[in-house]
Amino acid sequence: MNQALETIYKRKGTKSYTSQQVNEEDLKLILTAGIHGPTARNNQNRHFTVVQNKEFLRRIDRGTFERMTAPAPDYYPLFQAPTCIVVSAPADYNFADQDCAIAVENMTLAATSLGLGSRYLVSPTRFFEHESGARIKNEIGVP
Repeated sequence: MNQALETIYKRKGTKSYTSQQVNEEDLKLILTAGIHGPTARNNQNRHFTVVQNKEFLRRIDRGTFERMTAPAPDYYPLFQAPTCIVVSAPADYNFADQDCAIAVENMTLAATSLGLGSRYLVSPTRFFEHESGARIKNEIGVP
């Protein structure tokens, strides 16, 4: 079977991760796949913020949990993943959702091809858009 199709068919949303950190070489390959995603009018108007600090991940997880409607008390929105890549674009950019979504899809496929689990999450966006998420968004460097 074609390798690209095999990777697409194999990719699943992961809900359980080990505590082992993604190595730097794999992380660079994953980010490069995201950067290579097409953008409207070739604007390249996206930003990739890598979060691997456990305290920041915990704060993002808890803040996201608090913005959700009636999750189970032991639910972890980030599924305790050791790495989170926040993909963002300017709020006034008309194609932000599409361009970011394509980048994330490329990164999930790259992770799958490297034997890593991944998950496309939108819930943290609600936290970052809320005033309670503005401080951590600034702390981790999301423009």
